[in-house]
Amino acid sequence: GSLIFGSELKVIHAHPDVETKLSRSGLSKYLAYEYVPAPDSIFENIHKLKPGHLLRYKDSEVTIRRYWDLPIGEEVNMSMDEASERLLVLLKKSVNRRLISDVPLGVFLSGGIDSSAIVAIMSKLRDPKDINTFSVAFSEKSFDESTHAKRVAEHFGTHHREKVLNPDDLVNMLPQVAELLDEPLGDASIIPTYALSQFTRRYVTVALGGDGGDELFAGYPTFQADVFSKYYRMIPKPLRKYLIEPLARRLPVSDNNISFDFKVKQFIKGASISDVIRHMVWMGSFSIEEQHDLLVDGPTLNVFEELYKYEEDSKMNSTGNRLLYAYKKLYLAEDILTKVDRASMWQSLEARAPFLDHELVEFVFRLPYSFKLNGMNMKHILKRAIGPLLPAGIANRPKKGFGMPVAKWIKGPINDMTCDLLDSHKIKREGYFKPGYVARLLEDHMSGKVDNRKKLWTLIMFEKWLEKWGNPTVE
Repeated sequence: GSLIFGSELKVIHAHPDVETKLSRSGLSKYLAYEYVPAPDSIFENIHKLKPGHLLRYKDSEVTIRRYWDLPIGEEVNMSMDEASERLLVLLKKSVNRRLISDVPLGVFLSGGIDSSAIVAIMSKLRDPKDINTFSVAFSEKSFDESTHAKRVAEHFGTHHREKVLNPDDLVNMLPQVAELLDEPLGDASIIPTYALSQFTRRYVTVALGGDGGDELFAGYPTFQADVFSKYYRMIPKPLRKYLIEPLARRLPVSDNNISFDFKVKQFIKGASISDVIRHMVWMGSFSIEEQHDLLVDGPTLNVFEELYKYEEDSKMNSTGNRLLYAYKKLYLAEDILTKVDRASMWQSLEARAPFLDHELVEFVFRLPYSFKLNGMNMKHILKRAIGPLLPAGIANRPKKGFGMPVAKWIKGPINDMTCDLLDSHKIKREGYFKPGYVARLLEDHMSGKVDNRKKLWTLIMFEKWLEKWGNPTVE
């Protein structure tokens, strides 16, 4: 007869009537997605309100309804030139709305097309000398994009600041970030996002960023992989199983960011799957088969129920736009926006996302999928609309992502911590995972036999979360 609610799990956990029992379904979904999608949480009987929904509580009864959604149904009939022109108008309108502020304001600038587009539009609305741009640089060059951010800042004449992060800086932030998270989150980029937010907050209290661009315009390599996978599945299964896949496993392992062997092996892991699950296998950590090897009780049967539901809900003509619908509801809402919100608000910094203005989102979503992924060209319409405003080469740069050198760290600066967290006796005592499988993951990674960075980091963040919450019983 009561409703307990809060913006964070720790608030609910503080209530004396709340028991925290680990949800088997929540754990299985975390291992698959690297986050727990709404309406589940990591705890049994505690639920998250889904994106675009509201909850009403009256006379001891709860009703939940959706108050907004992405437009479903027909795609708009418009030429590429008309759509590009309209896109620029809406993006300018969106950025202008988000410049309203009584406090100092800046921009997260990575040097990729999304954040660079925000700076390009801002430079038309404000004197560039009054635009504060911020970026972080990494000593590990395969992860560093700072030279591109500088080029964009110099091109528009912004007041640019950069902080160089060394491994010690980021390693020292790991315990702080793990302590602040109420649920385990397997996206390692939360740590550099936290560092960038901390640096930016020294100078401003509001920052605009490019979040949402990848989910709007099909900007992840998985969309290209989806095209390749159709041809891959045409290859006879015995040829794939006994020739191609063994050859791929023998590729030399590299710890660099999005290395060739990592891309090939991750592609093969999901390519043979004939439905939308392959995208979560590419983006996430543990497939259903791998969860059978990892979990003492095995995976739950409903791991991908939200994914199927969102794909069905979109009712768009093209499979590509149905896929983008699911990405927005899952990866964008539950990973990207959660990560940015937590990392920025912990520093009392407000992050704003012009690409997620509802008018802009509604327009772009109804555009044909070929406007977004054109052949193998990702973000086609955005590049066409904003490319002429940017320095040469910025619009067509390969996507790097905002990562950090987890693979090398596990062998170096966080090796002792990793071995302690994943110690076989400890894993067996906790009772969630099979210690032999976890030990094999770590041993194969340390020897350079297999790049297990994603799996190990997902386990590390779960174990760090357990340190904070104790060892809740499994429901």
